[in-house]
This record gives sequence, C-alpha cells and structure tokens, in this order.
Amino acid sequence: MTGPSLTEDAIPSARYGLGDQLAWLRRMRQAGGVHVDASGNHHVFSYADVERVTKDPATFSSNPSRVLPPDVPNMTEGMMLVADPPRHGKLRRLAAQAFTPKKMRDLAPRVAEIAGALLDRAPAGRFDLVEHFSVEVPATMIAELFGIPADEAGAFRALVEQIMAIDPPDLTDEAAVREAAASGLGGPFLELIGYLLQLCARRRAEPAPGLISDLLHAELDGQSLTEPEVASLAVQILQAGHLTTAAVLGHAVLLLAEHPEVAAEVRADRALLPGAIEEVLRCRPPSTRLQRYTTTDTEIAGHPIPAGSVVVPWMLSANYDEKVFTEPDVFDIRRTPNRHLTFGHGIHFCLGAMLARVELAGALTVLLDRLPDWRIEPGQVVEYQESHLLFTPERVPLVVSAPEHTTENRR
Repeated sequence: MTGPSLTEDAIPSARYGLGDQLAWLRRMRQAGGVHVDASGNHHVFSYADVERVTKDPATFSSNPSRVLPPDVPNMTEGMMLVADPPRHGKLRRLAAQAFTPKKMRDLAPRVAEIAGALLDRAPAGRFDLVEHFSVEVPATMIAELFGIPADEAGAFRALVEQIMAIDPPDLTDEAAVREAAASGLGGPFLELIGYLLQLCARRRAEPAPGLISDLLHAELDGQSLTEPEVASLAVQILQAGHLTTAAVLGHAVLLLAEHPEVAAEVRADRALLPGAIEEVLRCRPPSTRLQRYTTTDTEIAGHPIPAGSVVVPWMLSANYDEKVFTEPDVFDIRRTPNRHLTFGHGIHFCLGAMLARVELAGALTVLLDRLPDWRIEPGQVVEYQESHLLFTPERVPLVVSAPEHTTENRR
C-alpha cells in the first residue's frame, strides 16, 4: 500500500524539539503504507516495516555506493557499517573480540573519574552541559580507549570536532553530493583516517594498551584485520562511542529536567537507572532515521519498490509505534519490555551499544550523585542539530544546585 506522497520540506524541523515531528510521524503511521518523497525515496514508519528493512541486508543494503554517482568517491568504502554479508560477518566477529562485555564493564570506574573531574571544573551555579560535560566525557574516553598518546590528544580532539561540525549531504541528492565533494567536505575525514593509519602502523611495530592494538591483534581462522579495516572501524567506534553517546547524554539530562519527579525517583533508587537509560534511548534516538538501498525489486506493505531505490526507515517513528509501545508519548522508565530500535536491528546492531550504556550509566550516576537538582536556565531555548546522521542538543544551559564533592552509594 502506498501512503500519501511527501517532500523533504513536509518533514517538520526538530530544531527546537521533537513535538511537531512526533505529531507528523504519528500521522504517517496512521496513514499506513510507504510514503514517497519528491526525490523518489521510500519512507517507512511502522515498527514492523522498520524492523523488516533493518534486518534484511540482502534486500536492503547499507552500502551507499549503489546510489552514489560513479565519479564521486565513497567516503564510507570499507566500513563495517555499510558492508554486506559475507564481508560484514568477518569484520564483525573480529571487531567483537575488542568489545567483550568484560572489557566494556571494566571501563566504568574510569568513566566515573572523568565525569567527576569535569564537574569539578564546571562553572558553579550554571553551565552548558554540552560544552563542559556531555561531549567531554565520551571524547576523553575514546581518546584513552584508542590509546592516543597524550601529546597528540589535543590535535586528535580538534580534528574530531571539525568532523562533528560538518552537516553531511543527503546521499540521495546528487547535486548536494557533488557540491560537497567539490568543496572538500571529506578533508577532515581523510585527515582522520590518515592519522589512524599512522597510529595503526606504530601500534603494529610497538604494541601498547588500547583498542587499536586489540583490533590489530584480533584473529579469526588465521585471519586478522588490515590496517585500513582497523582505521575504518575506529572511525565507526568514534561515531558510536563519542558523537551518539554525547547526544544521548544531553537528551537524558533534558528529559530528567522535564520530568523532575522521575529524576527524584532515580536519585532515590539507582536500580531504576538502566531502565531510565533505555527509555531515553527510545524517546530520543541520536539518529532518527537511516538509509538503505534496494538490491532487487521488492515491496513493503504491498507497495512496489524497484531495485536501486533508497528506503528511509524511521527509528524514531518505530520507537513511538502505538502497536508496540503502550502510551508511547509517556516517559516511562519502568517500561517492560522496551524493544526500541535505537541501536539498530539484525547484523548492523550497534557494536558500541554496551560501551554507550557503560558511559551513559557512569556519567549520569555522577551527575545524580553530585548535583542535587538541575533545570534548564529560565528564558533559554534549547536548540538541536539535526542531520541525516545525528540529532543532538547543541546547548543545554543548566541551572544547578551546589555540587557535592563526595559521592554516596545508593541502592
């Protein structure tokens, strides 16, 4: 079934929050079917359709080379994120050796140390959470996790910040892709890859603790990752463990500020924190939608989709589907089960999901321990960055109670 056509202009902006966009997504779900925009992209909104698209890589590929103009370089070439089976399976199994649950859990004490030190340095009374905390926690963790030498950490961070500031073009817009390529949009990205390749070569010659060394020495059936594969994986980990974690941390603080009664519950009983994190992930996914590329003629909900088409599954819409989530507009930290699709589904389920959860739990625990209360500064409007890759608050201006410099163990 084909729903009403739509254009990119018809998608409400989330610049000042998700209210209008969530209402629009509800209308799209109620209309049912597949909705086609002016560029011919096929948008899907129901939980069932989003789940189907994201778990069928044979039909709905992640590789954008299928739609890119042939003379435009594919900046994602070689990345596990866009690889299809069987290559994806090899990369995933090798990379997973560096992401064991124990290794991720062992990072928790360091996350708490970093978060506490950042709060010690934050201005008293009021500060921007993004500038002083939510970006800094995962950025510091990633640099340490990669084993970036201390004297190179500043340059590494500066390069990452340049990449964060880039709003990537819509890959389905050929004119925008060509313009971005001509303007040197990929320059910082290529520089980062170059730095990581150099770091790989150094770690191959002189192993040192860190994720880069772990990835270089991972083996499966006598095979190991090449240095370009390790560098590409590191970029994806950077995105999953830095950019998206910073976004979710900002969203979490905002949602708790909007629901002070929930914040009070979590302060009183830390056993509620994991459920609160999952509900933040459901309500405010750092990526609201994905893009997939059909490898063959197919259909969704009776709507024919030709091979070589772009399909846009909306995770944000799936996370609010009334057929799956009771009262989806309610921020319910006791929601069970909470089968949100924020970390993806199927073979591309986020490799850094556990790292993100460890960082979120550690950073939020320190905030809840150290700050008896926080709220958005009166008169300040929270603005969000929204792109095809990331939805994140640009500033979170907080007014906070006097921080406590000792933490208290709670249930």
